[in-house]
Amino acid sequence: MSEVKPVLLRLRASTIEMLKSELDVSAHRSQSSLADELLVKQLEANARQRNIQFEMDRQAGRG
Repeated sequence: MSEVKPVLLRLRASTIEMLKSELDVSAHRSQSSLADELLVKQLEANARQRNIQFEMDRQAGRG
């Protein structure tokens, strides 16, 4: 199991409301576990997109 570290995040009120709404329809037991999963998915997607852009730039001779 992954290590869990307590972290304090300052989130906009609208973000918290969206998180609460998503929690209502998800299988997660806590906002923390849901937020963790959402963050991981988005961070992984961002990394994939950067890698794709890097490869496209390299192939175009820009990298």
